[in-house]
Amino acid sequence: MSPISGMADAMSDILSLVRMRGEFVCASEQGAPWSLALGQPVGHFHVIESGSAWLVTGDGDPVRLEAGDLAILPRSEGHVLTSDPALTAVPLERALAEAKTRKGVVYCLAGDGPRTHMVCGRFSFAGVLAPRLLEVLPPLIHIEERRGRPLEWLRLTSHFLVEETRNPRPGSAIMVDRLLDLLFIQAIRLWGAANPRNLGWLSGLNDPLVGRALTALHEDPARRWTVEALARTAGLSRSAFAVRFAEVVGQTPLKYLAAWRLDLAADQLKSGSARLADIAAAVGYGSEAALARAFTARFGVTPAAFRRR
Repeated sequence: MSPISGMADAMSDILSLVRMRGEFVCASEQGAPWSLALGQPVGHFHVIESGSAWLVTGDGDPVRLEAGDLAILPRSEGHVLTSDPALTAVPLERALAEAKTRKGVVYCLAGDGPRTHMVCGRFSFAGVLAPRLLEVLPPLIHIEERRGRPLEWLRLTSHFLVEETRNPRPGSAIMVDRLLDLLFIQAIRLWGAANPRNLGWLSGLNDPLVGRALTALHEDPARRWTVEALARTAGLSRSAFAVRFAEVVGQTPLKYLAAWRLDLAADQLKSGSARLADIAAAVGYGSEAALARAFTARFGVTPAAFRRR
């Protein structure tokens, strides 16, 4: 858990079970006309440092990216980044093979027209909550520069990403992963604030009453929670709370609690060596056998097999 000013932060708890792994990060200087096809079925991000670009995906109209913008495609199955959507795109791998390089990770591509400077990368998600999070994320998260003022956190993060890849030192791989985590968390914050009712099961974090119950539940998952106790925490009657929770989160309070406990158990099995009995007690199961039954029903394998895998 991640206490802030003495309070549990449910969003931090959730994102702590999702981790990003950087696969490739580079800076590039494009001269129009240019058009790149990115076909790898992994996540991508693009930060426009100066100039502009068009982002073309398989569904929807081209999206204009201006200086200071960030685009994250969490589960991209291919897209095009271009100076003109009418151009024929060149596969990224071919373009990089033919590009001029400077200091290892700065690529100079294409023509002599107006230039666009970008920081781009590929990443994948790891962690037990990654599949559930990908279910609710949109195909594109577009964070735009605010009224002509660059986002300072974005500028600094992209700068350090390039520095760590340009001048790798011991620990650079984990630094890149952590910087990508920061990039992703801030993007999720801004996207969630702009779309408070379109977050799927994450929507409860933005609901002032349901959010109270989720915070309490995350703060003490081992407690013997009842719907009545969660309703009191939210300041609602039992029936009103049950209806509101199901509408906002998409499942009943006790189903959410059961899923969260098993997610915590899975994360502990993957990342540590704690005994199953200790994990069972920490996440609210009365016995090792009870946790093993619920875990196997949820994940399709026993806790021991899950840990080995």
